[in-house]
Amino acid sequence: MTAVPNSWAVAQIADVAEVNPGLDKSEVDDQLEVSFVPMPAVDAGNGRMDVTATRRFSEVKKGYTYFERGDVLVAKITPCFENGKATRTDLLSKPIGFGSTEFHVLRAGREIDSSYLFHLIWNSKFREIGTVNMTGSAGQKRVPADFLKRLKIPLPPLSEQR
Repeated sequence: MTAVPNSWAVAQIADVAEVNPGLDKSEVDDQLEVSFVPMPAVDAGNGRMDVTATRRFSEVKKGYTYFERGDVLVAKITPCFENGKATRTDLLSKPIGFGSTEFHVLRAGREIDSSYLFHLIWNSKFREIGTVNMTGSAGQKRVPADFLKRLKIPLPPLSEQR
């Protein structure tokens, strides 16, 4: 995205984070209460979200996007993406959650701090690049997962990321 100091590495997001990780739903009790985050619960202006909603797993296991506490969510559809709808899930009331199908989920690996990852994707330069790479018809354009996976990002040492 930008020039990086010589001491920093550059990596593709897919090399340091999972993009849209899955869940073995057969191992989750249908009565389990999970966090629920619809798109309107995410504030585009400050990266915060309303974490108060919950639902039973049976209600959300089909037709919603799965994530866990500590993941990063970023809207993939226009105009939510361009408006900066992205958030960290650190404050979820439950360890797992589900939300809008219009979220991409990024799960940080060992080499990247989730807060650093959030700040990388929650900035205007990232949104400019993502907007150019959207696919689909007018009004229904989306940032493809492959774009996120291939995107090269600066990767300073963990101590600097934090």
